[in-house]
Amino acid sequence: MGGASEDSASSLRASQAWIAASLFSIAFIVVIWMLGPNLESFIGTLLPDKSAAWYYWKLPERRAGSMLIVWALYLVHQFSVWGAIYWARNNLSGKPPSQTLTRYNVAVLAINAVFIVLHLAETQILFDGLAQDVPIWTSQGSVIVMLVVVLVIENRRRGFLLGRRIDRPFTVGVTRFFRENHMYVFAWALVYTFWFHPMAVDPQLLSGFIYMFFLFTQMSLAWTWIHLDAKWIVFLESYVAIHAMMVAIYNTLQHGSPAMWPMFFAGFAFMFVFTYQFALKTSRTLRMTIIGAYLLFVSWLYLPESLGLGRELAYLTRLEVLWIPIILYLLALVFGGGVYLFKRE
Repeated sequence: MGGASEDSASSLRASQAWIAASLFSIAFIVVIWMLGPNLESFIGTLLPDKSAAWYYWKLPERRAGSMLIVWALYLVHQFSVWGAIYWARNNLSGKPPSQTLTRYNVAVLAINAVFIVLHLAETQILFDGLAQDVPIWTSQGSVIVMLVVVLVIENRRRGFLLGRRIDRPFTVGVTRFFRENHMYVFAWALVYTFWFHPMAVDPQLLSGFIYMFFLFTQMSLAWTWIHLDAKWIVFLESYVAIHAMMVAIYNTLQHGSPAMWPMFFAGFAFMFVFTYQFALKTSRTLRMTIIGAYLLFVSWLYLPESLGLGRELAYLTRLEVLWIPIILYLLALVFGGGVYLFKRE
């Protein structure tokens, strides 16, 4: 890895910044939790959950002045990050990953920290996020886009499925296209999703916000070696399984929704077992053990209650465990294939 360059803005090592940002993320979740009781006057007015398309954490009535402030904060945050990425692409692209922080890293770490604090203050005063004005699928879809693009980018390093690389449509040129341009899309997905939700105290929101803070750390440390670290990337991809499971369990317990946590957890866990783990330098024995353990877990889900969870076999026959992997793999092929045809490789 390259050492400090003329673009370095700090002698602080990227690894030290990663540790500090991670600790900040955990500490700030505690702050959100501690301030939670202040939001009771807002939460008491929330309408009952209506459907999968309904977003629970928004006030019953839209307040134009409040939403003007929320949109202004979001747009300033968004364009500040995009501006930093534009500078970095013109000044850092083509250089080896830095061991120390560049001007881009210092700027985006500061930008994100400031707007994390501002979002907390906004929630305490106004409560609503962008969810008041835009549908929930826009936030969910942004995360899916990120996972799909990472599948394309990482294909040449870890393979697409079971460690096997796909050369077409994921050619060197297609991979380079996604690698060079993904930052703008990911920055939109992260900042937009961040401002979509209020910083309320709730298991699914808290698990989502700590994930968001970790992803902000990843974005902030682009052009350093941390950003390319396989273990860190696998952790970020795999955390979705935990968050999705928590959201599903909470919706079942709190709102009486059907128990869908097995589909979400097993579906996203499938991605770790059959794709993500192949980025790690582990033995074939360990990989096969993980695959075996996963298959036993899936079997346990559908065994009778005397032996397992006792989930209805109708879910198994509908192949619920495969829905998420199929969607992610197919979208990756569509994204890659579209760029491949456009570039006429």
